[in-house]
Amino acid sequence: HEPVWVESPECSACDECITLAPGVFAYDGRRRAVVINPKGSSYADIVKAAEKCTAGCLHPGTPWNPAEPNLEKLKKRAAKYN
Repeated sequence: HEPVWVESPECSACDECITLAPGVFAYDGRRRAVVINPKGSSYADIVKAAEKCTAGCLHPGTPWNPAEPNLEKLKKRAAKYN
């Protein structure tokens, strides 16, 4: 399993990841996104956040919950961001 991660120095503070998966992402003191809980939301929300990230600095990793629906489709969508 590879957890979700953010290239924080590249973050443009667009709010997309925090809006889509607030249980996973937050801003640090420099208003750059960081992962606060890699299991704080569904993999679907994490992949959506990577797709919306304007800086392209969010990497969804691999699914942490093997029971989540549609994992094959989600992994394909996530591949270009990892």
